[in-house]
Amino acid sequence: MDCFTPRRFSYSLISAIIAIFWLFSFPAFSAEASFNFIEFNISFVLGLTLPVLLVAVLMKPTSVTHWVFPTLLSISVLSLLFSLTYIGELQTTATLSFSVIFLALIYLWPLFNELSSNNNAVEIKSIRTSIYLINIGAVFYLLCLWFTPQINAYFGWAIINFVLLIIGLIQVAKLSTDKLSLSLSRLILPWVLGIVFSVTMFFWLTGELQKTWIVVLLVITFVAALTNGNWLLLQQIINSKPTGNAIEHISQEELFAFTHDPATNLPNYQQALKCFELKQKSIGRQKLAAVVLKPINFQQVNSVLGHHNSDILLLQLAYCLQKKVAENVQLLELDSVGINIRLARLQSLHFLVVVDVSNVKHDRKSVIDELCQQLSMSVPEAMSFKSFSLNFELAFGIAFTGEHGDNAAEVIEHATDALLLAENQQLAINYYDHGTALYTERQLLNMEVLKQDLADDNLYWYLQPQINLNDKNIKGFELMVHWYNGGDKPLELHEFIEIAEYSGDVYYLTQKMITQACSALFNLSRFGIYQPVSINLSSTDLLEPELVDYIEKQAEKFAVSTKYLIVELSESVMLSANVRAKSMIDQLKASGVGIAIDNFSGSYESLRYLRKMSINQVKIDCQYLGNTDESRAEKAIVNALVNLAKTMKLPLVGIGIDNSTVEQTFISMGGDIAQGTFIKQGIVFDELEIWIKAWFRDNPNAKPH
Repeated sequence: MDCFTPRRFSYSLISAIIAIFWLFSFPAFSAEASFNFIEFNISFVLGLTLPVLLVAVLMKPTSVTHWVFPTLLSISVLSLLFSLTYIGELQTTATLSFSVIFLALIYLWPLFNELSSNNNAVEIKSIRTSIYLINIGAVFYLLCLWFTPQINAYFGWAIINFVLLIIGLIQVAKLSTDKLSLSLSRLILPWVLGIVFSVTMFFWLTGELQKTWIVVLLVITFVAALTNGNWLLLQQIINSKPTGNAIEHISQEELFAFTHDPATNLPNYQQALKCFELKQKSIGRQKLAAVVLKPINFQQVNSVLGHHNSDILLLQLAYCLQKKVAENVQLLELDSVGINIRLARLQSLHFLVVVDVSNVKHDRKSVIDELCQQLSMSVPEAMSFKSFSLNFELAFGIAFTGEHGDNAAEVIEHATDALLLAENQQLAINYYDHGTALYTERQLLNMEVLKQDLADDNLYWYLQPQINLNDKNIKGFELMVHWYNGGDKPLELHEFIEIAEYSGDVYYLTQKMITQACSALFNLSRFGIYQPVSINLSSTDLLEPELVDYIEKQAEKFAVSTKYLIVELSESVMLSANVRAKSMIDQLKASGVGIAIDNFSGSYESLRYLRKMSINQVKIDCQYLGNTDESRAEKAIVNALVNLAKTMKLPLVGIGIDNSTVEQTFISMGGDIAQGTFIKQGIVFDELEIWIKAWFRDNPNAKPH
């Protein structure tokens, strides 16, 4: 329900009073007599009111006034003129009734205008109080006038006018401290008009003034009140101008600031896009090429110098590029202000040149390649600032109009996508390929399918055992997972983990993996097997603050010890881990969880890391230990890693043992614990008991522990 405001209170009260008087006055007191002068003024009031109301209604969305006040004011004047002519016996009572309504509207209208434009809470409260007092005073006078006729009409009229005048003067005094002279005069004028009209009515009651003067002063007061109340509307109409002329007020400096990048003074994206679109319209279906480029190694400049100082180096780079392309007539001018400005800066570190290849007779890609090489060569070998120097390397993404998009904005976006792919794949130049977009759409579909399969538990979990090749004892298991994404061949974890990272479901996948690992440990304990189960974690998992708590809760739920859970991290993840990730690794170790390094390379940094913390396991990939000449180098590397691990007494697991040749080669190098498809492809949980019994039956020397 809407709030009951002073405005609605006044509208409702005055409208109800006028409606009652019109309802009872016309049928009871109408007469056949006519007075041409009054009828003329009635026509005048109507002719003046209707255009004002029409303008107020048409300008309602932007108007600062309201149609209700001029409407009520006009009705009260017309009612007063009618009562002066057509009402007989109760003429004085009806005339005074409509007069006090007219006076109340004169006082209320400017107060409501002030209420709409005032932001001072104290003044707003004072204005609302005055509005309520004026309404209450007018109603009280009307009740006394109609229901207590014994009260002297002269005395009552004088009292109500004195009260309204005092309320108005007090309000003007409160608002006059910080008002300009024009605003103050608009507040005082209604009370001056009220005094004049009140005195005129008093002399008419005493018989000292003729009815004609009442009509004249009434119409004059009405016109003045109508003008005063609609002053802001009149001012708005006078000052309004067509929006098309707004551009005349923008200076050349402001126009340049709006259309140029402040750091390089090159045209910005909007300016370049405008020139691109105009050129595309002028040449029709002929080809243009958008070339988006960026310095791919600029990030370290921001890290060392900060953005403010790095802008100076960026300005040097922009100057070199612009100088190189300034005289190339094949390039589109991208600035309507400057001359030969053929380079624009887009968002971030991206720059744009547009090549007109419509007249190229031979391979247009060779023209683009030559331009890219020229731009790369235009950058000095080393750009310096405050003893800091850097060799800039540029990468380019290219897209063609027509072939790669129908409008300029779309072509620029596709060129930017091509640049992003070039940067990721460490390419200098890359042309946009629609297949990339199809791949992106396919990836989005895969993300949706994976999200749904995770929710529906449609992943297939299994264990791959780790066996001591010498005594055939079980030394552990690795939890593996398969995902069937609409094909016959399943995807392994490393093949779809990137999809989970893109979709934001990688931690949800990790949670399921932890739950399955704890469930596997529980099942193994039922068969007397107390060996660790390892799981793979991605780098993003190490940034999850709830990871350790979740592992401990799942271990408690399945009544297993966290010391039997091993977390495998790739060597690159461990070496590049930030402070938060390293803190999470420490928390995992503190909770009893083991740490393993997957794909151990034996690098110096890895060895330094191993000395700092106790690693439970290192894994070495042995899949290249086949009996071929091409694998000699790989054999030597694996042999060195095995010897290094044994020398440092690191628990070593050889993975990728997929055939007997690899197994025998690994054993000859001194390896003992192995994992691979030659030992066992995988064991689903339902067949775990069957496999364990079969293993110990076939290997009687093996022990459960």
